[in-house]
Amino acid sequence: MTTDRACVMLRHRGERVSRESRPTVFLDRDGVLIENRDAYVRRASDVALIPGAIDAVRLLGEYRDVVIVTNQAVIGRGLVPAEDILAIHRSVIELFEAQGARLVGSVLCPHAPVSACACRKPQPGMLLAACRAWGCQLEDSWIVGDAVTDVQAGAAAGCRTMLVRTGRGADHEDDTRRSHPDCVVVPSLPFGVDRLLAGPGHDGCATEEPDGSRPVMD
Repeated sequence: MTTDRACVMLRHRGERVSRESRPTVFLDRDGVLIENRDAYVRRASDVALIPGAIDAVRLLGEYRDVVIVTNQAVIGRGLVPAEDILAIHRSVIELFEAQGARLVGSVLCPHAPVSACACRKPQPGMLLAACRAWGCQLEDSWIVGDAVTDVQAGAAAGCRTMLVRTGRGADHEDDTRRSHPDCVVVPSLPFGVDRLLAGPGHDGCATEEPDGSRPVMD
């Protein structure tokens, strides 16, 4: 574990020895990979995977660098010790890695909103920290989140943006459409995989609805 201007940075087994440049998919955690909890994910029993998330990350990791960027104000608010939250996060990573999902690393902001730090989304600090630490590429990269603050962070870093309707996404959709009309909106991460893997210059409407009943999966 390292820190970058007070971000907590965890390098994972998906970190490649050869750091040839390739686009990055930055993923919010709660609401995108695991179920969001109104009172925060405070214990291991709060963790519930969003259906298809592991398969989606496994496919993304074959072609993109995948980095988790997550606000964890539960630490800064003093509700749960940092070591407990980090243990929960590592257990989530182990679930993904055990199924062959390649993750470069995670960046966690431990601060409460009142801290006005540079890393808490909607600030782009966690994305920039990943680029400094692991050589992640911002050009042609994406951020995927379930809140308008995720979209704001990605836009500030120069990424393309995707909102999922899981987690808080359905509640944030209208605000996101007004403030970021180019943001792609999908039902969940698995339904966004094809768009995330498309090359630059992909044309289409900002809302990506599934053509059928199944997401794109490996």
